[in-house]
Amino acid sequence: MKKLYPLFMVLLFHGIAYSQENQEEKKEPLIKFSGHIRFESYFDSYESTSTRNGDVYIFPNRQKLDANGNDINEHGQFTMISSESKFRARLSGPDAFGAKVSGLAEVDFLGKAFTTKSGDVVDFTQTPVLRHMFMNLDWGKTQLLMGQYWHPVFLPECYPEVLSFGSALPFNPLNRSAQIKASYKITDAVEIAVAALSHYDFVSKGPIDAQKNAVMPDLHGSLKYKTDLFTAGIVAGYKLLKPRLTTVDKIITNETIGSFDVVGFGKIKMNNLTLKLYGMYGQNLTSYVMLGGYGASQDSALVDDFSYSNINTLAIWSEGIYKTDALTFGLFAGYTSNLGASTNEYYDYGYTLGGNIESMYRISPRVSYTSGKIELGLEYMLTSAVYMDLNTTDHKYEALTTDDAVSNHRLQFSARYTF
Repeated sequence: MKKLYPLFMVLLFHGIAYSQENQEEKKEPLIKFSGHIRFESYFDSYESTSTRNGDVYIFPNRQKLDANGNDINEHGQFTMISSESKFRARLSGPDAFGAKVSGLAEVDFLGKAFTTKSGDVVDFTQTPVLRHMFMNLDWGKTQLLMGQYWHPVFLPECYPEVLSFGSALPFNPLNRSAQIKASYKITDAVEIAVAALSHYDFVSKGPIDAQKNAVMPDLHGSLKYKTDLFTAGIVAGYKLLKPRLTTVDKIITNETIGSFDVVGFGKIKMNNLTLKLYGMYGQNLTSYVMLGGYGASQDSALVDDFSYSNINTLAIWSEGIYKTDALTFGLFAGYTSNLGASTNEYYDYGYTLGGNIESMYRISPRVSYTSGKIELGLEYMLTSAVYMDLNTTDHKYEALTTDDAVSNHRLQFSARYTF
């Protein structure tokens, strides 16, 4: 028996080595699951525009007066929801084309809105919805991402970490898009990137096939500087829409509308304190769930094959975050303004989000406490909007008169279990 023991050990180690070699030949992706379960409850003091059962808050509605002059919209609402919970799978390997390969698949349960060809919402379902689904090839300095991920104007390195879902839209853009994105590290701190995208998660207001019919992807580029202490950069892009294929008289039209946007941002991280600043100027920002849109720049009653005009929008926000071992304090402040149309005349007010809002601001302090994998948070959000009557007589996209500001006070409690 003792003589057979060395032979047995040799055969055992040989079997293990053969098994490992066999596995290496058949390399399969490694998968790691994670996510969070989230509960939210919130109180609103004023009727507002929102989506996803009110979880995605946008802005307070315009005053609606009854026969006695009382504002019908001035009433409270209370909701509890858990559909913002997320599940994700991270994948890695095997290598391909000399690059390290990784991927991500992520869903939440906020549901999906169904729209008509003209862009009107007709139904809403509470079903799992794809958030991210992409593959990434990393050669060290060069990376290639293909799939659905954050639009380049949404910055994972500099976004509002508010408790309310939506990352403080409409002051900060929110969009996930199907894309192909190439990035290159010039140095360890400096990175450039270019991306071609097709809006999937959100589209511009108006006909939903407008970008598809233009036969041109959304094009964006970025330049970023990143260190442990300081992050800054710029992002700029251009998109083209073709809202109609025929005129009212059923004659083929080739009228398109192009729009641009530009972003500047910076973040400083000092021990427990983080400070952020973000600014965006652009045209037709509704695909990012921001104020603006576009419309006809000629009278369609007189000109059958009319052209289009963009609405220009400015948005800026800042945020401060202070973290201790268990407590996190945050303060968000944002402002956005309608800067008018890109042409002298503007006729059609249909393809807009908050098209009659002159300006809006938000202030939102918060505090959260973490114990183990559980985070409890409380956030107060004040959003105030000034509505306007447009100068329809002269067909100018400008305020003829403005209302008194309307405001919503939202108080939100959230609980999150991360796994």
